[in-house]
Amino acid sequence: MLPGVDFDSWVVPVLLLVLAGLLLVLLRAWRQNRHLLQTGEHMQALMDSIPDLTWVKDTQSRFLFVNAQFGKTFGRQPKSLVGLTDHDLSTPDAAAAYIADDRRVLESGESLQREETITGEGGREAWAETLKVPLFDRKGKVIGTAGMARDITERKRAELMLRHMAHHDYLTNLANRPALAASFESILQRAQLAHQCVALFFIDLDNFKDLNDTRGHGVGDSILKQIAERLEGFIGPYDALGRFGGDEFVVVLGQQLNRLAALRAGQQLRHLFEVPVTLNEVEFAVSCSIGMSTYPEDGNDYDTLIRNADMAMYYAKTHGKNRLVEFNSRMGQENLRRIGIEQHLKEAIRRDEFYLHYQPKIQAGSHEMVGMEVLLRWHNAELGIVPPDQFIPVAEQSRLILDIGDWVLEEAMKQNLAWQRQGLPLLPIAVNMSAVQVHQHDFVPRLISRMARLGYPGSRLELELTEGVVMEGATPVRRYFEQLRQLGVKISIDDFGTGYSNLGYLSRFPLDALKIDRSFVTNIHQHQDNQQIVKAIIQLARSLSLSLVAEGVESPEELAFVESLGVEVVQGYHFSRPLPSDELMQFLGSARGVA
Repeated sequence: MLPGVDFDSWVVPVLLLVLAGLLLVLLRAWRQNRHLLQTGEHMQALMDSIPDLTWVKDTQSRFLFVNAQFGKTFGRQPKSLVGLTDHDLSTPDAAAAYIADDRRVLESGESLQREETITGEGGREAWAETLKVPLFDRKGKVIGTAGMARDITERKRAELMLRHMAHHDYLTNLANRPALAASFESILQRAQLAHQCVALFFIDLDNFKDLNDTRGHGVGDSILKQIAERLEGFIGPYDALGRFGGDEFVVVLGQQLNRLAALRAGQQLRHLFEVPVTLNEVEFAVSCSIGMSTYPEDGNDYDTLIRNADMAMYYAKTHGKNRLVEFNSRMGQENLRRIGIEQHLKEAIRRDEFYLHYQPKIQAGSHEMVGMEVLLRWHNAELGIVPPDQFIPVAEQSRLILDIGDWVLEEAMKQNLAWQRQGLPLLPIAVNMSAVQVHQHDFVPRLISRMARLGYPGSRLELELTEGVVMEGATPVRRYFEQLRQLGVKISIDDFGTGYSNLGYLSRFPLDALKIDRSFVTNIHQHQDNQQIVKAIIQLARSLSLSLVAEGVESPEELAFVESLGVEVVQGYHFSRPLPSDELMQFLGSARGVA
């Protein structure tokens, strides 16, 4: 067949003409002179040149003629097939279907076209696009059928592959979003009939972007595949599993007796992630944040349950990660506020809505001011004063923290230089850094460039990191801060003692100070457990030559106790709350600031 020519547009008339002519020639050849046999041979050669299976049958579905391609498909010489029927060549079911089509053509006098499977030599199955037409004698009587079949196996395979790709994730081979939604509908229908509960779990891997950035996307993809295999082993025949996108998965469990049973299943699901993923004999600890919603408590349709489980997952992510959180209606209200916060954050810098407060850091014993921590504040005309613990997580998730963080560094350094020009000492400022900021590959060059442009000395800048920031990308972050320390910039760990239990990073990371979390300082003189924790932190800091800062000192008793333990620097309401720039200037003037 000619490539690119439409099968329907030319095959029918050509097939009718060629096969009709062939049949007449053969019939005449049987009855007439020997020289007509030579013409029949020419017609045979012509038909054998056609690459598609071609045949002629009588009214009893016996083969009168087949071409070379037909014989090749069945592993027989064409002449040996004359007189046989489909029952001699194909399976009983296939043969019955072929002969039924012949009968339909004979009785209707009309052509028939369909796609069907053909079983060839050795049981090999192939797809064919088949056309069958009636043959008429000179009086218009149907005297047989003729057919032609084109092999479309490769096309069908391509179609099946495209159909599969349309419903499956390319990497994990799990169901994609549309297929997952379709599966949910059947699960929901069964649950409604049985008066059962359906649980939907929205799973997001913790810190997966950092793993991709540090180990490469090849490693990340391999981990996703292993996670997908674990999840496939978890679900049953009446459940559904899909990759929602990136490092997000959705598990739907049907046939749950109630919400409590669903919650227990969710805990089992989270336990799947407790075993490290092993690649090339290297173990990777992978945790996840899971949000759970259930039918009928949290919604009656897929979209609602997905949205609510996503909100619960976000809550888990912003409240410590590595946990399972159930959806509740309060989260919906929080989500609306979060969306509003994000929308207003986008314009906050341009509208000059941010401002800074400064909390003095006081030398223990002498009670002289030796520095200050910079704290970001936000006042929006519509939302009012928004607490940092509400807008900072939103800024980090939306990556608006990058622009906001740059603004904080710029404003704090400019303000400190302005105080110096007014005759006050240039004390170090401590600025809290987000993981999103410090994991930017150009973070250090941009910070160095900013200090050079402003003429700000590195010895008067301290960057405060959480333990999580350090652990989530230890190798690149360590390189970044080693460069900064060469310029005199100090590095401290904020809220120390509340995060990771593996303290090995302390000896590997370029640090200058540990800040003891306020939860250990509050009423420390009355809590022996906290006293032991703080003493252990102090001993650890001494062994690593790190200085100590106690946060949240709010009473004379707390101050006296931490001073007795040898803590060098304290900060808290006992000395001063965070102050705006004008009040901090007055505090600086009254305090005996030392450089």
